[in-house]
Formats: sequence, structure tokens, C-alpha cells
Amino acid sequence: MNTKKTIVLAGFMFIFAILAVPVSAQNNSCLDCHEKLTAFNETEKQLNEVRIKHLQRDVACSLECHATIIDKIAKSNYEQWTNSKHAMFNVTCDNCHGGNISSDVKEIAHTGVSRSSESNSSVFYRNVPDTCGKCHKDELNQFKDSLHYQNLKALKQAPSCDTCHMPHEFKVLNASQFQDLCSSCHNIDMKIAPEIPEQAVKAIDNAEMLKNEIRIADDAIKQAKQQGKDVTAAQKELDSALAIRDNLPILWHSFNLPNFQNVTENGVVFARKAQTDAGLPQTKPSTPGFGTILSLTGIISIYLLIRRR
Repeated sequence: MNTKKTIVLAGFMFIFAILAVPVSAQNNSCLDCHEKLTAFNETEKQLNEVRIKHLQRDVACSLECHATIIDKIAKSNYEQWTNSKHAMFNVTCDNCHGGNISSDVKEIAHTGVSRSSESNSSVFYRNVPDTCGKCHKDELNQFKDSLHYQNLKALKQAPSCDTCHMPHEFKVLNASQFQDLCSSCHNIDMKIAPEIPEQAVKAIDNAEMLKNEIRIADDAIKQAKQQGKDVTAAQKELDSALAIRDNLPILWHSFNLPNFQNVTENGVVFARKAQTDAGLPQTKPSTPGFGTILSLTGIISIYLLIRRR
């Protein structure tokens, strides 16, 4: 009897325990008890997930940390800009990025400024040419004739202004840098005109040769003037060479390397003609002298004698 009472009592206690415990507690969820620590909106939930991932990697997460990183990026961009041609000519951030320069309140100053990854941004990669073209109109017109621009507007990956000129630095690359940069697309593996990098280097080298020939012509004309010679014709040829040289940076943006090469070679012809008109003797390829010919004849004779033996 005592055993039966014990069993019945235990049964009642079990049923009471089930009925007394809230249904939510049966899920054994921490959030059911610690609801005060629960994120109440989706943004906070996402933030908590990020924090958990950071903690798993022993990375401390705080706004101060992220603010520091942002400051470093902004400082780096500013330092690059201060050493650029844009800084020299007072082309400031708002000229490219937009914004309200009349305000020193961050939110107001950044009105209308979008991230570079957003398609409505003035510095979105497909919009960059038009942004640069506000000042560099001639370069933009040349660039619009290029395959690079056509691919860019066709929503394909293609070089834009900041691909070559580097954002915030806006520097001009040298020949070896151009070769490395062009090779990233123009190579055998990608099968996109792999000859382009070498052609680009040759074109830049020829442009440097033109500059050198112009310097020689200019010195020759100055010397001829000091000697009282008429340099009218020479100066005219030099002016033609100078006009070509000064237009080369604009012409380059069409990326028509054969045409660039032809124009550069014409400039070299003008410069050398100016040198001649100024009285500078043209250097001729050296011809072998009598001693050289005699030596070669002797070597050939010895070789023939050895063969006969």
C-alpha cells in the first residue's frame, strides 16, 4: 500500500512539474531567460554576430578601432593628395567627390557624397572619365575613341583614368610601370593582345627620344644665334617638333599605339631637321677604316689556310 501511494504521489508530482514549467523554457534557450541581453532589431543581431566572430578570433571590436582605421585611410589619402599636381593647382576633394565645402559639420559637408562602390558616385569606376573630363576635356575626347572607353561603357571591366594615374596621387607612370600594368590584362594567358605592353614601352621610349632630339635642336639653335646665323627655318622646324611633343600626353589617351608611334617619329624628323638647319652636323654611321678592313682580311686568310690543311 505504501508503495502504491508512493508511485501515485510521484506521478502527480511529475505531471505538476510539466504543467508548472513554461512552454518556452522547454526549448532550453538562453534567450528565454536572458531576454534583456537579446538584440531587439535586425541591425543589432547582425552586430552581435560580427562581435561573436571577432571574439572567436580574439579580435576586440569597438567603434574606436574602426574609427582609427578610417582615420588612417583618410590621412593616407590626404598625404598622397598633398604631393600631387592637384594639390599644386588647388584641385581639392570636392572637385572630384562633391560635397558642401562651405560647412565644417561632417554630415553637411558630405552631402551628396557617395561611396566609390555606388553607381551614382562621381568616382564610381565607370563615371571616373566624365569626372576627370570636367577639367581634362582633350584627354577625355581622346579616351572616348579608345577600346578601353567602349568596354567601360559596355559594363565590362576595363581601365579607367585612375587605373593608370592612381587615386589621390595622380602620377604619370614610367615605361616599366606601364609594362607591368598593361601586362595584367594584355598577356598570353588572357589572350588579349599580348604585344601591347612592349608596344607601349617602345612608344614611351620614342617619346623620350623626341624630347632628347628637341633638346639637341634647341641647343644648336642657341649656338647658331650666338654665331649670328639665321635660324628662322630651324626655329620653325623646332616649333613643329615642340607642338607634337606637347600634344603627346593628350594623344596617349586614345591608346592607339601605332598612331602615337607615327606622330612621335614625325616629331623626331622635325627636330633633326631643325638641328641640320641650325648648322649641326648630322652624325653618320661609322664606316670601317682601312685598319679594320686589313685585319678582317688577315683573319679570313688565316681561316682559309687552316681549312686547306
